Amino acid sequence: MTTKKEGSGTQGDWSGLDDGVLIDAYLKGDQRAFEVLFQKYYDQVSRLIHSITKDHSLVDDIAQEVFLLVYRHLHKFRGQSAFKTWLYRITVNETLRQAVRMKRWQPLPEGDFEPSKIPSTLVMFENGASPERVLLDGEQQGLIQEALKSLKPAHRTILVLFYMEELSVQEVADILEIPEGSVKSRLYYARLGLKEALQVVMQPTGKDKRGHTHVV
Repeated sequence: MTTKKEGSGTQGDWSGLDDGVLIDAYLKGDQRAFEVLFQKYYDQVSRLIHSITKDHSLVDDIAQEVFLLVYRHLHKFRGQSAFKTWLYRITVNETLRQAVRMKRWQPLPEGDFEPSKIPSTLVMFENGASPERVLLDGEQQGLIQEALKSLKPAHRTILVLFYMEELSVQEVADILEIPEGSVKSRLYYARLGLKEALQVVMQPTGKDKRGHTHVV
């Protein structure tokens, strides 16, 4: 696949078309439709890859591989979920596969926990803001990014999908191909991991390494 993000000039009036219409057009042989899908989702895919890997050097290569997989397998898309959900599933799987292949991470053996046996994922931190508040607080993004780097890839991924990409539990379940209950339990443990990581990058007094005071 030779698609480039810049300067294609092939979209014309196709950019406002629904994903389903574009997919049908591509499957009928019109390559312009795939170009529009590529242009529409490239930045979102790249952002998701970087959010998972925290490595700029990996983003372009993985993104190209993701769209190559989409190009080759789009005929298998059955519309049982949104195209974006299907695309994100491929993106997450390929990103984790590439990272493990390059030994950036070790595979994470995770069991599924009964949601009824763990606290609600909506509980607040004992002292101060909830994890999602901190994740979405622009003033603390530097600390958040540092803390996220230390998390297991599966925990980082689920936090990114749910809080940063603002996907629903059902959408995250569809992307990761796990039950909704497993999404909730993994979110809970990922939140705990984030809290512990934040405590490492911040002083017990609430000051970060630069001496600035934050509420966590």
